[in-house]
Amino acid sequence: MPLPPTGAGPTSQPRRAAILTAALRCFVRQGYTATTVEDICRASGASVGSVYHHFGGKDRIAAALYVESLADYQAGFLATLRAHDDARAGVEALVRHHLRWVREHPDVARFVLAVGETEVLAAAASELRRRNRAFFAAVGKWFAGHSELPDLEPDLLEPLLLGPAQEFARHWLAGRAVTTPEQAEDVLAAAAWRALTTTKESR
Repeated sequence: MPLPPTGAGPTSQPRRAAILTAALRCFVRQGYTATTVEDICRASGASVGSVYHHFGGKDRIAAALYVESLADYQAGFLATLRAHDDARAGVEALVRHHLRWVREHPDVARFVLAVGETEVLAAAASELRRRNRAFFAAVGKWFAGHSELPDLEPDLLEPLLLGPAQEFARHWLAGRAVTTPEQAEDVLAAAAWRALTTTKESR
């Protein structure tokens, strides 16, 4: 089932945003499965009718939150790429963007990393495909313009670029990291560059 349209009138946008903010708090605190629509209504001050008007069921609230969170991340990712012509500076800036986004949006990052429910991903699938096509095309174009970098499909490029940073982020979000994201930036950015250029040399 596709997501409902997001272009509602201006008077409905604050209510919609309040529902998403409340849902995020509930999902992070209780988990998606344990959260009910009634929980979200109580946390947001919205009626059940208002929640269903804006979204439908709980799966579509979570799907909208997931899609909009990734859209925000991807917009920052592409802006970072476009700000850098130099390959190494761009690669290292992407790792820094990833870590800073997680640091600045810890609850959103926890939610995105925890989403595994089939019903949520199914509700988000159509919109995610549309957004990801444009996102990965833009990323691929930037990488293709730099001969120092390997020509890889996204399923290989992403773990080489962000794998260590993502694993660090998981530890930090869970409270298991001694190092701060700010302290980790230089090490993980340099590691991403080495991983990509070593792969290029070996091909």
